[in-house]
Amino acid sequence: MDFTQNISDAKLFSAKDLVVVLTGGGSGIGAAFASALAQSSARKVYILGRRLPSLQATASTINALPGLAGPDPVVVPVQCDVTDRESAAAAAQRVHDDAGGYADVLINNAGVTGPKHTAVYGAQSLADVQVILQSNADGWPATFATNTAAVVGVAAAFLPLLDAANRRRGWEPGKLEPGAKPRGRGLPRAEGVEDADVRTSQIITVASIAAFNRYVTAGLAYSSSKAGAVHIGKTLATMLAPWGIRSNVLCPGIFPSQMTEGAPTEFPADKIPSGRQGSFEDLAAYLLYLVGKGGSYVNGSVQLVDGGRLSMHPATY
Repeated sequence: MDFTQNISDAKLFSAKDLVVVLTGGGSGIGAAFASALAQSSARKVYILGRRLPSLQATASTINALPGLAGPDPVVVPVQCDVTDRESAAAAAQRVHDDAGGYADVLINNAGVTGPKHTAVYGAQSLADVQVILQSNADGWPATFATNTAAVVGVAAAFLPLLDAANRRRGWEPGKLEPGAKPRGRGLPRAEGVEDADVRTSQIITVASIAAFNRYVTAGLAYSSSKAGAVHIGKTLATMLAPWGIRSNVLCPGIFPSQMTEGAPTEFPADKIPSGRQGSFEDLAAYLLYLVGKGGSYVNGSVQLVDGGRLSMHPATY
């Protein structure tokens, strides 16, 4: 290992020239991700969601930031219902046509809270617990459809674009069988792709620390659907490894968003050792690490960014 070579943080933690697709990009953590990517010189960031006005407003706000304003906007809103196969396919086609046939990174970030069960901790009888657990049962399927099943559906829709991104970087296509030699990089590389940039395309699934937290802070449907998303993200890393596509999982703790509206901004150390909600910079740093050259060797990982919250709760992580 040559430890004398030059290290550039601007390259290790950067989205420069990447084409990124981001579901749930109209608000909250998704909007923060879109802003971080755009400000880090991504070529295009396609934000997907059902509410087009929200997407448009977020895109307009980010595209107007210093250094981003221009005739060719970086952040592009694309209306899409991630739970609908045809809608996801249409979004993939839109990105294909607009971006030149490829996408370097897919971020599955769309999520819903679902039925809430926190009232159970104040219950005074098992009858109360029973009522709380049985309430809003019809909200479970929709929660799993968005938080869990859509991770698979959207990933499947964008596989051809992720594969095309690898070929654009010179990686030879096809499936590697067990025991085969490492994937060759003999294809012509697109202009601007450096020899030393050995990144392959990637799926990032945004789950939640609720996937591991045994103290329910929202609802059982949310926690279990996010646990499912974590497992899918890890499984995709194994499933797609022969095809040269990586998969990682990011699990945020408490950050400002619609889901955490009304939550305290400060916390005692026995709740969150950092004493606060997470910040925009906390999110941006993790994401830019994963998509940057510094994250090129990361595959199948689950990254927590929670200020130590899971350290203070009964958890399975």
